[in-house]
Amino acid sequence: MKKNTLYRAIAAASFVATAMASLPARAADQAPLNPNAATTQARQLNVAGVDHVGINVPDVDAASAFFADLLGARVVSDMRPGKIPDAWKDSFNWRHTSEIDRIVMMQLRDGSKIELFQYSGPDVSRALPHEEDAAETHIALKTVDLDHSLAVLKARGLRILNDPVTLPDGERWFYFLTPWGSQLELVFAPHSV
Repeated sequence: MKKNTLYRAIAAASFVATAMASLPARAADQAPLNPNAATTQARQLNVAGVDHVGINVPDVDAASAFFADLLGARVVSDMRPGKIPDAWKDSFNWRHTSEIDRIVMMQLRDGSKIELFQYSGPDVSRALPHEEDAAETHIALKTVDLDHSLAVLKARGLRILNDPVTLPDGERWFYFLTPWGSQLELVFAPHSV
């Protein structure tokens, strides 16, 4: 297979996982964020929201079972890309000794998705970054009942990182860890229920 064909095939298979967040909503009568809004808008992407978030996991089977059992997520695609060309690895800042074993896309009940990546290779680090390290991320999930969700996570023996925090507007949130150590957040926003 030619390199260009392989690159197109990889891209067509949603290989590149990106999570782009839209700006917070503003009331129509508020002043523009930028006085040169027309000029700025011409330079901005026309993004409607977040399609999915990607997360690297040590074991796709265990992670997909976790998200299916805990969140009711379902697998919508399962790919094994095969050997990735070194030029692709250079573009995406991979080590040449690494390969991607599997990519599983899971969809939540509301249509949002979590894409799970499993890599292998002698130089792939299994050490978790510290929360304050650059490029460390977390996924925040909405819940309609924070107290029930907290009880479920405790009953499952998952590590809860903090007691729920309540903001003046009634929004509540807390963090917990997946079995493999990734950080997730649960958010209850009364204005969006």
